[in-house]
Amino acid sequence: ITGIDTRALVLLLRTKGAQMGIIATGEQDGDALVDRARKLHSMDGLDLTGDVTTKRAYDWSQGTWKPGLGYAEYTPEQLASRPLCVALDWGIKYNILRLLTENGFRVKVLPGSASAEEILALSPDGVFLSNGPGDPAAVRHGIKAVQGVLGKKPVFGICLGHQILGHALGAPTFKLKFGHRGGNHPVRNELTGKVEITVQNHGFATQADTVPSDVRITHMNLNDNTIEGLESPELRAFSVQYHPESSPGPHDAQYLFKRFRDLVEGKGR
Repeated sequence: ITGIDTRALVLLLRTKGAQMGIIATGEQDGDALVDRARKLHSMDGLDLTGDVTTKRAYDWSQGTWKPGLGYAEYTPEQLASRPLCVALDWGIKYNILRLLTENGFRVKVLPGSASAEEILALSPDGVFLSNGPGDPAAVRHGIKAVQGVLGKKPVFGICLGHQILGHALGAPTFKLKFGHRGGNHPVRNELTGKVEITVQNHGFATQADTVPSDVRITHMNLNDNTIEGLESPELRAFSVQYHPESSPGPHDAQYLFKRFRDLVEGKGR
């Protein structure tokens, strides 16, 4: 962006928080654009998952990129004996599906509107909760579905999936003054003490003072001390706020996909 006082814009956003805005090119009426921006709906209370989810269930067979070969492709015969992971699509990223496949799962993607009954009818070995847009508190059907699955199947969530898992466990979310965007966000793993460099893209966070005593905070953001990970060992569920699958991006947190596989196989928490 050029031709404006970008420092003044940064100060405005850092002082007042994220604002709805419009970026336009060519000849424009500035007052008309400001009026349009003022009429835009806030993210608060907005469920956008229905706009981005798949309309039908499908099987996924692609693995990660192999130099000189392209994306790995697995046949139904190769996948048949693998544990089944049902992935709820609230705006899922393909590289998540690739990494689930690469870590030994047979993956079936369901629309984000799927109920607990529809999920459990497939007899999955594990359930994955995807990323997605909007206010997690507004995704009530997703929260209800997760509550119906918890304790019955191992669960792993990323980003919106992390926030929805938090709601299902009794820990609601709040709107950040300004969201976490882009790369190089330092996150401390509270279980190991190690710091992971992460990619993030979210505007809500889990309320720390509402986390139940039987739920563990596993990761913390070192920039603003917001929650970046949750775990319920008893219910075999865990989640992270950031994007371990980011591509391009750091690979510091890709171990989480193996951790999910180990959890499904009874080898870990």
